[in-house]
Amino acid sequence: MYPSSNCRYIDRMNSKPQQGQQRSCRPEELSNLFPTVILRRHMKDAKSRNKRIRKIVLEREKSDPGVQQSNVGGWHSTADLWDWPNPEIRDLCKWVLRSGEDLTASMFPLQPGDEVKAEPYGGAWANVLREGGYNKVHNHPGAVWSAVYYVASGDPYPDQPGNGNFEFMDPRPGNLHGGKEIIRPEPGLLMIFPAWLNHYVNAYHGDGERISIAWNMTVEIVR
Repeated sequence: MYPSSNCRYIDRMNSKPQQGQQRSCRPEELSNLFPTVILRRHMKDAKSRNKRIRKIVLEREKSDPGVQQSNVGGWHSTADLWDWPNPEIRDLCKWVLRSGEDLTASMFPLQPGDEVKAEPYGGAWANVLREGGYNKVHNHPGAVWSAVYYVASGDPYPDQPGNGNFEFMDPRPGNLHGGKEIIRPEPGLLMIFPAWLNHYVNAYHGDGERISIAWNMTVEIVR
C-alpha cells in the first residue's frame, strides 16, 4: 500500500545528497506487513458468454422482486444464484470457485499432495444498477473470499466523476495517508478479495444497465 497524494514531504533545508550517498533502505531493513491481495482475472470469450448471461439475469429480474441489502436503487436478486439451473451460470460459478482456489494456492504455502477446495458460503446473487443506483459501504462477514464479475458496464455518462466505480477502502484504521483502490468496471472482469475488506460502488449515471454477479466462498487446504 503506497502513500496517497496527501502525503507530506519535508524538504530538510534543501539539502542534497552527496555523491554516492545511499538514499534508500536495504532490503533486510524492510518488512511488508499485512498485505491485502486482490485477484483480477478476465474471462475468455467474455463477449459471447456475457450476452447470454445478461439475458438470463434480466429475465430473472422480471420474476424475482429482489432484496434490499447494500444496494440503493437497482435490483439485487435473492442469494440463490449458486442454484440457478442455467448452464451458463453454472459454468461461471465453477470458474469463480477455481479462481478462488488459484488465489488461495498463491497465498499459502502448500505441501506436496495438498488440495485446495473452495466451497460456496453465504450465497451468490446478481446486481442490476440503472441511473442513480449505488451500493453502500459493506463487507461479507464469515466468508474467506468474496468475488464480483462484470457482465455489462452499461453506457455511463463521461462527465460524471467516479461514475459507477467500484472502490476498496484502506483496511488500516487511523491511517492518515491511506488511499483507495478504484476499479473501473469492464465486462469480463472478475475480482476476488478478502471478504472482510470494505468496499462500495459509486452511483451509476448513464444509459442501459450495469450488471454484476457476486459470490461468497470459503476455502480449505486438504492434506
